[in-house]
Amino acid sequence: MGRHTQSWGRNIFRQSAFACISISRLCLAAFGFVLILNSSSAGAQDFPGSPGEDAFLILQTNLQPPYQQLQDGILQGYSITVLNCAFDRIGVGYGIAIAPRQRNREMVRNGQADGFFLARISPIMDEYADPTLPLALEKWVWISAAGQQGSFAAIPAPESLLSVGAILGSNEAEWLVEQGYHEIAKVPSINSLISQVLAGRVEYALVDKQTFEAARDDMGHHETQFNIQFERYAPLVVYFGREYTRRNPDLIAALNTALRTCETLPMRLEDWERDLITRQQLPMIRSMAGDPKLIAAVRTALGGADVRAGALADLDREWRRDSERGVASAKATEILENPLSGMLRSFQEDDADNIAEIFVFNTKGAVIGMNRLTSDFDQSDEPKFKVIIRQDPDLSQIADIYFDGSTRTFLSQVTVPVIDPDTGNIIAAMTVGLDVSGALRPDS
Repeated sequence: MGRHTQSWGRNIFRQSAFACISISRLCLAAFGFVLILNSSSAGAQDFPGSPGEDAFLILQTNLQPPYQQLQDGILQGYSITVLNCAFDRIGVGYGIAIAPRQRNREMVRNGQADGFFLARISPIMDEYADPTLPLALEKWVWISAAGQQGSFAAIPAPESLLSVGAILGSNEAEWLVEQGYHEIAKVPSINSLISQVLAGRVEYALVDKQTFEAARDDMGHHETQFNIQFERYAPLVVYFGREYTRRNPDLIAALNTALRTCETLPMRLEDWERDLITRQQLPMIRSMAGDPKLIAAVRTALGGADVRAGALADLDREWRRDSERGVASAKATEILENPLSGMLRSFQEDDADNIAEIFVFNTKGAVIGMNRLTSDFDQSDEPKFKVIIRQDPDLSQIADIYFDGSTRTFLSQVTVPVIDPDTGNIIAAMTVGLDVSGALRPDS
């Protein structure tokens, strides 16, 4: 069912002290730039319980190419596109004010702004604000000058005497402090940080890979001038202050539902990441799938997992509906309590730093065992089902990265066949969700 949406346009008001904008009884004063991005005059589409027009809000942000940047005086970029999509779907108007990151966070803490983006998931912000699902995924890397003395084999440790740097007020700078790094060089911009690395004043800098590459190319530097070492993935979210969520308790849930339907940036595995999984994780996963105790548990589960014709779709719909509310359906509860699921929980707990989830599905695509509740029951419509269709015992599938909201982790699903040793037939498939922040560390 469609609805009419009225756009208020995208206008930037530049004034030396402040800008004041009035929309439907609302007046905002903020330092720097102020933008009105979207306001809807009708109710939400397909999102029951969505907040209405009265939920109009102001979000604080900062310029962060390529996610958000000024182009011809207009704030544009991937995160703005996603926010426009999500807020339009739930029928909520919003405005954006641009200020330094530290000021933005303080405004949310003090109740002077409704929310702030793009922010990493942070225990500090969790104390006074609530996050949405991620809008984007940063890949943090250490950069150093290619000609510097010494080895770049290891990531600089907090206790080392190496000089480290980050952008002032950035997510990376906050994280370095939390990890115990001392004497951090905090510079005002990515361009300044790159220059200090090349000049040798900062030996190692922690940066977002996309932001670094965009700035490096704009500055005319070549990739051969730098060493790059992966550190971790970091989700970027919108944080809403508790005062706003108290007045609008349904906003985040509605926005998260909308975000699932809005286009997201592909989180592709790089060649070295796929190779690392193939060399270090895939043999371990194949070994688990060939464990005699697991195969015996799979056989038992298969004996009680027969689903009558036409029922798979109905069970899947019920499963998905309940899973979105964080509840296990009757079928899901039955599976969670079987011996196979118990064994999968033990496998996951034995390697919890690298593995976030494990589940097994049969040759029809129906889940028959899982360490925790999955989002759906039927896997036959997903690419991983090719492991069953092709009936190749050597086949495996390594999927690109997605965000798992229940664990706040980024996963890459690896799927391998479960083979009956007596017949050589593929009787099921096992999917392991690798936590990429742990499993893709070079020293993991």
